[in-house]
Amino acid sequence: MSATTLGGWLVHVMQRADGALSLEEALHVIMDSMKDYFPCQSVAVILIDDDTKEMRIKISRQISYTFVKKYHMNGPSPTAEKVVLEQQPLLLNNITPDSETYRELKLEHDFTSAVLAPVVRNQRGVGYIFADRTNGDKFNQSDLLHLQVIGFLIGNIMEKFDLIQLSRKLSQLDDSTQVLQYKAFIPEMTTELQRARTHDYQVTLALVSVCAFREYVETYGIDGAHALLAEVAGIIKENIRDMDIIGRFGADEFIVCLSGMNREEAQQRLDEIRQIVAEKAVGQGDTAIYLRIGALTLEHDKDLTTGTQEILGALGRSLVEAKSSHDDSSGAVVHSLSEN
Repeated sequence: MSATTLGGWLVHVMQRADGALSLEEALHVIMDSMKDYFPCQSVAVILIDDDTKEMRIKISRQISYTFVKKYHMNGPSPTAEKVVLEQQPLLLNNITPDSETYRELKLEHDFTSAVLAPVVRNQRGVGYIFADRTNGDKFNQSDLLHLQVIGFLIGNIMEKFDLIQLSRKLSQLDDSTQVLQYKAFIPEMTTELQRARTHDYQVTLALVSVCAFREYVETYGIDGAHALLAEVAGIIKENIRDMDIIGRFGADEFIVCLSGMNREEAQQRLDEIRQIVAEKAVGQGDTAIYLRIGALTLEHDKDLTTGTQEILGALGRSLVEAKSSHDDSSGAVVHSLSEN
């Protein structure tokens, strides 16, 4: 089938886009292919930001970089909103430059003919494609339907990369506790240490041992022990900030990165977490649930440039020291890496 037909073009572009490693690369494939199949003066994919609801040009052709960079709207105009919400394309051929609709939809160039088609992702309108022409053939109903198909294609590709991103994120999480796996935690920690060096702030790392874990394995089996870990992980996540990082370090241990916390602040926060777990963790039976915590504060630039293995070794020694105490109410052991 010829690539000049819609079916031929779809086969051609889907074969090329299938190998794309990112949404942006796939969109470039589509836009570059459109110039031959769907000639126009300019074309843009305009999406609604999920967080701010602002309209942004995700990708375009024949529109200057300066215009794209500056373009933003607080939300879709009434005409564009109708296209997005009703998921129906719109053909504009008999509209004059002095009309409100023309002014609200115009991008960088004047036009004599335009078509809008919704971008639909997961059955929800998330933006639209805008294409315009001037001093040439007007768009027709066939063009309208074709651009609508392209809008659905873009939405399907967005869904594909949503699933890839979700799969990638899930693959980094520990199945039992839904915190980062150790292999995913270390790159995140390394990035945070680099950020701390750049912006000159301290970081505290903590190893948290759930002391009832092995007793739970013997009494309630591995599923019961994992349920305990999930409960403790949930409490820890509730009592650290979004900027902090938590991962599973070993069978009964978590590793936590507290950003911007000095030694005294970290001591207070970690002691509070120990107390909250002791008070709130339900577990099973009458087994007391308490934590042992060893921590290190990286206070100086030389601390933040120390190798990962050396940091983890010092962190392990702090946890051993914390475990050596037979007093379940004793606080977290927090050292400075420089002093360890």
